[in-house]
Parts: sequence; structure tokens; C-alpha cells
Amino acid sequence: MPTQATTRLYSMSDADLKQSADALTSSIKRDLAAFATRNINLTVLDKFGQLITDFDNTSTDEEMLGISMVATEQKDAIAENLRKAIRIVRNMAEVAYGTKGRYVIFGFENMAILSDNDLYQQGKRVVRVATRFMDDLEKQGLTAEQVTAISNLCIELDNAIDNSAQQVENRDIETQDRVNKGNALYTEMMRLASVGKSLYEDTDEARYNDYVMVGSKPAAANSGTEKPAE
Repeated sequence: MPTQATTRLYSMSDADLKQSADALTSSIKRDLAAFATRNINLTVLDKFGQLITDFDNTSTDEEMLGISMVATEQKDAIAENLRKAIRIVRNMAEVAYGTKGRYVIFGFENMAILSDNDLYQQGKRVVRVATRFMDDLEKQGLTAEQVTAISNLCIELDNAIDNSAQQVENRDIETQDRVNKGNALYTEMMRLASVGKSLYEDTDEARYNDYVMVGSKPAAANSGTEKPAE
């Protein structure tokens, strides 16, 4: 069965989660003597700090989206250059053959709306057919260098298609990684905050409020498995 995407356990933004974790760390350090009675010490805080660092160092979705968009723009630019190069050959073939006979073999139809994959295949076909009929097309000005340039553009487009798909995949992987790290941080943050509230619930309202996490997520209505955040 396919792996299901991990669901975020927290409703606050990633930025707010990080800052809330930092604030919680400061509060616990201030109240470390009280937390020691619950076996929460500097070692525990160090591990919590590592969760914060790991989460904070993960690429944001904005970064990954930008990288993906650049890859798509590069792919589209190569595709357009390939179309331009093929259009030149198309005109030469039309002058040489009209719109029947050998012209049809090139398969120039609907070139403007072809998908990237189909455009790549068309480019390869144009190279093969143009090479085969070079004697006719040379009279229209076609050179071996032009055919080679189209062949190279096909290679570039093929690589660009793969790279664009890879960047989309990378974005999905990074998103899941960030969610997993965010969930781990959030889970530990809520555990520590719960301890803090229990320590001061009946003794110090101000300190109790320091451990009330704003923006925490309530239990999922349809799962029946998640406990309330507070």
C-alpha cells in the first residue's frame, strides 16, 4: 500500500512553533529547580534544544517551491527554444514539399500545444527525418549544424523534464521531513508545557500562564486517537 502523508499535529505556523519552543525553553530554565522534581533537567532541555535546531534547519516549503519554479522556468525556456528551431525546419519542409508527402512525415501538427514529453519526441523525429532528407532541405538552407542544435536541445529538454520532476519530488520529501520534525518538536513541547502547568496550577498564576501554549491544536474530530493539546 502507498505510504500516507504525515499529518501536522499542530495548527500554529512553523515560525510560531519554533518561537514557542524557544520561549518554553527560557521558562523551564528559569524554573529548573521545580522541573527537577519531575526529572526534567538540563539533559532533557539539551535534547529539546536539538529538536528545535533540527526543525529550524529544515528547508522551508517556500525555498523548495522556489527551486521547483526555477527548474520549471528553465524547462519551459528550453522547450520554447526547441519549438523555435523546429519551426524553422517546418518552413523549409513546407517550401520543399508543400503540406503533403514527405512534409507529413515530420509530424509538425499541433506543435504549439504539445506536452513537454511529446515535444521531446517530436524533436527527435525532426532530427531523424531532416537527416534522412538533408539533400532536399539543404536547398532551403538547412545545415548539419542546425540539425545538431535541435538534437542538443532535445537532450537538454529531456534532462530539464527529469530535473523539474525531481525538484517536485524533493519538495514533497522535504515537506514530509519538516512535518515529522515539527511533530516531534510539538509533542515534546506539549509534554513539557503540561508539566509546567501542573507545577504552578495552584500556586502561581503568572508562571502557569507561561506554560499555556497559544495556537496548539485540539484533538482531531474524526480520528479519535489524538488527545487534546492542553
